Amino acid sequence: MFLPPPPETVSEWADNNRMLTREESPSAGLWNTSNTPYLRDIMDTFTDKTTQIVTVLKATQLGFTEAAINICGYTIDRSPCRIFYVMPDEDLAKDFSVDRLQKALKNTPAIAKKFESAERSKALVVRYPGGFIRLSGANSPAKLASWPIPRVIMDEVDKFPAWTGKEANPVSLIKERTKNWPWRKILVGSTPTTEWGYVYRSYIESEAHYQFYVPCPECGHYQILKFHSLKFPTVLDDQRLFRETYYECENCHHHIHDREKLPMLRKGKWVSDEKLDYQPKIVGYRLNTLYSPWVSFGEVAKEFLKSKDDPKELMNFVNSWLGEPWKSKTAEVKAKSVLDKRTTIPSGIVPDETLILTAGVDRQQGYFYWVVRAWLPRMSSMKIANGSANTWDDLRVIMDQYWPCEDGKRKMQIVLYAVDSGYKTEDTYDFCQYAYGDIDVAIPVKGASQSLSGYYKRTSLQPNVKDRSWHRSMILYEVDTNKFKDLIFYRMNKELGEDGCWMVDADTDEQYANMITAEQKVRDGDKEVWKLIGKKDNHYLDCEVYAYLAAMVMNVQNLQTKKMEEKSVIKKNTEDEMIPSYFDPEG
Repeated sequence: MFLPPPPETVSEWADNNRMLTREESPSAGLWNTSNTPYLRDIMDTFTDKTTQIVTVLKATQLGFTEAAINICGYTIDRSPCRIFYVMPDEDLAKDFSVDRLQKALKNTPAIAKKFESAERSKALVVRYPGGFIRLSGANSPAKLASWPIPRVIMDEVDKFPAWTGKEANPVSLIKERTKNWPWRKILVGSTPTTEWGYVYRSYIESEAHYQFYVPCPECGHYQILKFHSLKFPTVLDDQRLFRETYYECENCHHHIHDREKLPMLRKGKWVSDEKLDYQPKIVGYRLNTLYSPWVSFGEVAKEFLKSKDDPKELMNFVNSWLGEPWKSKTAEVKAKSVLDKRTTIPSGIVPDETLILTAGVDRQQGYFYWVVRAWLPRMSSMKIANGSANTWDDLRVIMDQYWPCEDGKRKMQIVLYAVDSGYKTEDTYDFCQYAYGDIDVAIPVKGASQSLSGYYKRTSLQPNVKDRSWHRSMILYEVDTNKFKDLIFYRMNKELGEDGCWMVDADTDEQYANMITAEQKVRDGDKEVWKLIGKKDNHYLDCEVYAYLAAMVMNVQNLQTKKMEEKSVIKKNTEDEMIPSYFDPEG
């Protein structure tokens, strides 16, 4: 007489059966959930009788994908049925299937024979008796809608497309495929992007929201691990960071070190934010990298220090390390906030600690707007002047002049300025080509037509085309204006005197402030973009973008010393004499 196997949860099955190789884990051998105890409850929702939809709002390096593989293994061995495994695109799905999923299944003896005896599996279909795992990219609407399936795993949903053609969004489309099964199971997991991303919205829609509490090894107080309780030196020094970083208990202020983390995790427990008198069907879990047994507290601190001065990198830290959605502080900016950044230094005067001067020029029909910005150590900066010019000659007089420093002893000159080429493009190219001979002092720039992977890209402009008679090629800089505006307003949010702060001179007026705040950040489909509000002019904002570009081209982020005489970038004056562009030798 054959008896059915005893009841077993996914985590119990994994502890008894899942085998890890050196290729999959530094700890080869039998899977041990106690090494990542926060995964236990997440995996076991697939074997309870109530839960239907599980959302995991997570950082990276926490083992989520391995937990998903365990769910697949358990299904094949103990509860065979169809599984739909969805990733952002089909190429990722194929790579995951071949390089991770199928290898893991073949390396686990309890299911290897079932896996091998089934019809030959392909890259996107893993077959076994009683069912199959069908993998798909979220960008394929026909495949998303074609199979009614009781179990679904959606990995990295915030990288899914916002919609698939004229269909509903991928997450809704996939959930629709499971509605005929009262015992359906859906796992949604991802590092978040913004509050409008799929995973955060799915998490918020949960009936119960769970957080992982761990006990202090000194006082036993249970608490959530939060980044603000991580204490570390504020300098990027690897030895100090790994030696001095610790987590401070919110109750007794005990210094918790990495060696104490795993014992804490093993005593940890998931606690719901809500006190419900029923078993919820839709639940959410959230985890940050502080819980990872493979990432030290010092590594988290180091990553923060590396990213804190760049909003793009900081967003990645918030998303991928803290497991939190990025909440922009720049959605709405008032003119008063610009005027609040005025210093006591008058217009036209250069702060003594200035490293270089750059400028940005926005060209309009019949006139130019311009801004000159001084760049100080640690990425602080101050606008020293702004205004308009009527002709190229007028503009060049302004861009070529020497600007006196606070100490009255020195003068500085603009080392690089970027000129908008959107209006009368070839005319702007000719100015940048001929104005300074073979020296790049004025560079042409235009806004990129789509989002770039970086802040800008270079495009080579060749001579002898379009009636050009240039003697050399030239570089056009295409800028991702949304990224630069994020950067500007991120720095504007810093306090005066704080490292990386954005400042303006004492004589800055409301016209300038109104132009800087003429755009606001608004929702556009699945992303946020800067858009002009009403009929305001935004010329000075564009100038500031171009001045920032010029600073990046000059590698200002790596200039850390006060004086730059040794970096003798040169520039021709009207008598064709060679004059250092940082400091006036006569000053």
